[in-house]
Amino acid sequence: MLQFAGMNPSNQELNSKYNNIDSKKKENLSSWLVTIISVALFILFALGVIIFLFNQNQALKKKLADYQNTSSPTPSTMSTSTPSADLPTISSPIFGAKIESPLKIAGQVPSGWMFEGTFPIKLLDSEKNIIVQGTATEVIPGSWQSESIIDFTATLTFKDASGTGTLVLENDNPSGNPENSKTFGIPITY
Repeated sequence: MLQFAGMNPSNQELNSKYNNIDSKKKENLSSWLVTIISVALFILFALGVIIFLFNQNQALKKKLADYQNTSSPTPSTMSTSTPSADLPTISSPIFGAKIESPLKIAGQVPSGWMFEGTFPIKLLDSEKNIIVQGTATEVIPGSWQSESIIDFTATLTFKDASGTGTLVLENDNPSGNPENSKTFGIPITY
């Protein structure tokens, strides 16, 4: 009977070489499987992160779209001839006054218009473009925390302008919620 070199049971040396090759193949196969499983787990993890970030991005886009759709309040022009506890009063400049730079502004605002003793104030031209904006401050430090009417002052410096416009007071609204925004304006002439 013919015997093949690797099949001879009496040839121990050849059998051990083949067994070594089989164990090396098994080790290589095992190492290869570990590598494949590791890569597959990494890919699954990366896909999970991508899906999570995509969902967060979509939620952020929706919130941003909702935020941008809210309309900002348009300043209303009101006279200060009849003071009210709910509305600011402006003692200087007076309603319809001709103004020039630097403009010194004085008046009173109801409780809740200031935050940390200040609130925004601006001058608009007849087309509602901002000419200058600044900050009004309380006259008596700490009075903004009271529940009473608060005296304020402000000075606005601007380039020469002509025509008509509006002096606008806005309550300081740290929340940013449009429903908490209040504006008050008086017409002026440059």
